[in-house]
Amino acid sequence: MRAGPDARAARWIAVRIALLGALLAAGLAAIGWRAVRLQVLDPDGRAEEAQDQYLRELVLRPRRGAVTDRTGVLLAGSADAESVFANPHRLAGLPGGRHAAERLAGALGLDARALAKKLLAREARFVWVKRRVSPSEAAAVRALDLPGVGLVTETKRYYPKGALAAHVLGLVGDDGNGLEGVEYTLDEQLRGEPTRVPSLRDGAGKLVLATAPGTERREGARVELTLDQGLQLATERALAAAVTGSHALSGMAVALDPRTGEVLAMAGWPTFNPNALRPGDVLRNRAVVDPYEPGSTVKTFTIAGALEAGKLKATDAIDCGDGHLAVGAHVIHDHRGLGWTGPSRILAISSNVGAAKIGARLGRGGLHDALAAFGFGERTEIGLPGEARGHLAVPRSDIAVATNSFGQGMTATALQVTAAMAAIADGGVLVKPTLVKRIVDPATGQVLDAAEPTPVRRAVSEAVAAQVTRWLVGVVEDPQGTGRRARLEGWRIAGKTGTGQKADPVSGGYATDRNFSSFVGFAPADAPRIAIGVFVDEPRGETFGGEVAAPAFREIAEYAMKMMGVPPARSVAGPGGAPPGPPPTSTAAEVGPDDGVADGDAVESPVEPAAAREGAVSVPAVLGLPARSAVRALEAADLGADLEGSGRVRSQAPAAGKVVERGARVRLVLAPSG
Repeated sequence: MRAGPDARAARWIAVRIALLGALLAAGLAAIGWRAVRLQVLDPDGRAEEAQDQYLRELVLRPRRGAVTDRTGVLLAGSADAESVFANPHRLAGLPGGRHAAERLAGALGLDARALAKKLLAREARFVWVKRRVSPSEAAAVRALDLPGVGLVTETKRYYPKGALAAHVLGLVGDDGNGLEGVEYTLDEQLRGEPTRVPSLRDGAGKLVLATAPGTERREGARVELTLDQGLQLATERALAAAVTGSHALSGMAVALDPRTGEVLAMAGWPTFNPNALRPGDVLRNRAVVDPYEPGSTVKTFTIAGALEAGKLKATDAIDCGDGHLAVGAHVIHDHRGLGWTGPSRILAISSNVGAAKIGARLGRGGLHDALAAFGFGERTEIGLPGEARGHLAVPRSDIAVATNSFGQGMTATALQVTAAMAAIADGGVLVKPTLVKRIVDPATGQVLDAAEPTPVRRAVSEAVAAQVTRWLVGVVEDPQGTGRRARLEGWRIAGKTGTGQKADPVSGGYATDRNFSSFVGFAPADAPRIAIGVFVDEPRGETFGGEVAAPAFREIAEYAMKMMGVPPARSVAGPGGAPPGPPPTSTAAEVGPDDGVADGDAVESPVEPAAAREGAVSVPAVLGLPARSAVRALEAADLGADLEGSGRVRSQAPAAGKVVERGARVRLVLAPSG
């Protein structure tokens, strides 16, 4: 019998129930097996996946480290400040969105139309309205209580001394990154290491701290500079007076410790206030970034190099003629003819002709090597952004040798020139300039890095450096020396003026009305504690380094001597044995233009006979030497000595550099050194 429809339907229902039961059993078995795997066979891996759903790490950026001077005076610090942000998407949905934007602009001192466009025409959900606002502005925003507008705490960089050392310190951008100066080059150390704090994420996705963050490593490293804020201020004031008083475009000044290379002051003018930048502010540090043709300060190193190479002797007589020297199709000019004279007078009176003839003795390769030994043509590696190398090529022609000998046709930075002069002060050793004294972990006090004096090379021997130093004293103390306005009562100054002509890009030659004037030297001359360079770009009126830059040098040096506690040498005498007072006002008859390949009216003055002087010698410079050493120096030049008094030489006649017959007598006036 065939089963009826009801029986078949019942069997089909039973099959379906069995299949469904089997499927349910299989599913339950799979779930059970999965549970066994999760809970028994691999519990650790599943726990990690679970934690990933709710555990997070919150990265807390530390406060930016402080920058101080060498004595601990704060130059750059950080403080908490609030920033205003908004949700444009939410503001745009408000019925009075434009009015809310206008109210917010009024509270923050912003342009209402620009802010409304920024907030209402965007689909973004986050935008900064104003970063690091004042406390009063933050209170005004809170009082508005606008939906979609909030405040968040950030750190704000501030500079308590305002514009002081601004070009050295640099500044920080809105995102806390260094943009210029030390803030840029030491950005990583100043930022410090971020702290990672465990946190939880709630059901709404918001982060909730699981533990309170610790205080360790919450501040970047503290950077202590070699600058002295008192000397820096004195340097900036003296430089500002020199630039504004001469109606110049700009100026730079650098002060170094010649023994260690530490930068004690570095200034630029015009300056800027990193707390409140203005349109047109020049942020670059001209002292390391801007190369220029240094002019006659380079004569110091040409002469030193010739002495070192044995191409020049202190007693050599050089014919400077009537102040004109033809080199090929070119003519080099002096402001006056010196006739036969010695290297000391070539340096004191700043003779281009004399320097060119000394450079010719060195030759092309020799002159290049002599200047390169003092660091020209290479970066000092001081660690500031954009440092220029300067240009020093091997001269390819006789005229290039001549012009390089007195600092034209080559370029250098203010820092390079000052460091080269510091090498003379340090007995002939070129020392690497340093700006960072040490870097310290503020949490532990551990010194992370510290600078040590780093000699680069010996540029000249100690004897050559001592000889050139005596001649540099003559630049300042000689009645006709170009640096007389750098004389400082109580301390002997050694230095050199420079007035380099600036290149004219239109004519391809040198401009006749645009100069770069400078004075570079050190004090005290007998035991140098500081080397200073003052540089003024395009002064008007009086344009010579001895007139424009030397007074600023004197002001800086005087502050430095008193700050360092260097006692004045009461017996220091000026020309003629009198104590040096303020330098007399120069006249055209006494001192003319001291530098540059420029046409001009020659100053009438006595000139030594231009005939060859077979039996003649140049009187050596013996000022400041003990009597015994002075007599020996004269005897080495086949000259005799007539002594008056006892102690060290305070005056000599004839003056250093004068050409006299062999066997002539030189009168020396002595005075005790105490």
